[in-house]
Amino acid sequence: MNLDTTIDFDLKRFFRWWGGELAFLVPKSLLQHLRERHGSVIFTPSAQGFEVALLDDDERIVARRSVDVNQPDGFKQLKGQYPAMEKADFVLRLSADQALHKLLYLPAAAQENLRQVVGFELDRYTPFNAEQVYFSLIPLGSTEHAQLRILLIAAPKPRLDEQLANLTILGVQPHKVDYAPAAADFPQTRNAYNLLPDRFRRNGGKLGQSLQWLAGAALMLLLLAAMVLPVWLEGQAVESLQTRIKQLEKQNRAVDLQQSEIDALRAETQKLIDIKQQSPALLAVLNELSRLLNDETWLTHLHFSDNRMQIQGQSPAASALIGTLEGSEFFSDVSFVSPLTQDKTSGRERFQISMTVNTPVSIMQTDSADAADAESPDGGAEPISEPEPENTGEQGDE
Repeated sequence: MNLDTTIDFDLKRFFRWWGGELAFLVPKSLLQHLRERHGSVIFTPSAQGFEVALLDDDERIVARRSVDVNQPDGFKQLKGQYPAMEKADFVLRLSADQALHKLLYLPAAAQENLRQVVGFELDRYTPFNAEQVYFSLIPLGSTEHAQLRILLIAAPKPRLDEQLANLTILGVQPHKVDYAPAAADFPQTRNAYNLLPDRFRRNGGKLGQSLQWLAGAALMLLLLAAMVLPVWLEGQAVESLQTRIKQLEKQNRAVDLQQSEIDALRAETQKLIDIKQQSPALLAVLNELSRLLNDETWLTHLHFSDNRMQIQGQSPAASALIGTLEGSEFFSDVSFVSPLTQDKTSGRERFQISMTVNTPVSIMQTDSADAADAESPDGGAEPISEPEPENTGEQGDE
């Protein structure tokens, strides 16, 4: 596209076309009240003047008369008989010998400045140049070869000026000039052009202009709403989503905090369980030790630390204690810490034995089952007993 090209855009013509298109959307009864003008008066040039036909809004002939230009009072009498002519549109309709029309085929690029292109080469299409005629161009669409179909209607200026001067003698200022053969050959172009020179055109009534500007303002508001409303709705949706996201983030932080607390409690619980599994229960160890030692054996000291236990005491046969203790699942690596000595008072042998304290397999399985129940969602956490403090002291007869 050539951006330096001047585009010929007739704003008044556009609004006339637009108003005509909008008129189809208005009920006929309402349109009759809104329109300032009703019906039309067709002036067809004749030998002595004009053939005048009064048409109603449905284009039905109400009256037809011949008017002589040399007798302008005849037209005044006709207006007196039909007061509706005061609000009718005056149309000068040219005959076949007063204008011409031709179908043109132009390249698509000519659409940007169509009037300048045709006006420059008008003498190729007609016997006249652009300065000798009043002409209008009506686009009729494109061909299958992407060419523009343009209807050219041209009227020589002397002939049209002569007819306009005759109408002025009758006291008539036309609203429109059209061409009868073009309307017959191309009915769709009937209201698409106006050969009336600009100096003869008059501004529309205030009501029509107000309606046009009101329709234009309404269209601009609708276009603005069509552009702004989706953006505003999207903004509202984004704000709603952001608010929802913030709420979810707040809930997620609370859940994460609770999960952190649960993980910390689980870690502490597992730590205690591990300590319990790694450290044998002293009550069971003491019970096992009491079961193994006979009634003749006394313990004077007992020390437990890091799964190692040392016991001191007296026994009639201290050397047999090593085998007895090693036969238990609770004890291993049983050995004397010092040589055996004889107690002169009691006659028993004094001993000091060191051994490793183990947790039997059966007890470990029981503890594992208890830990699994504690970690299950519906299982209660079993209280975990604290490790027994180191016990060093005398023990009586067993």
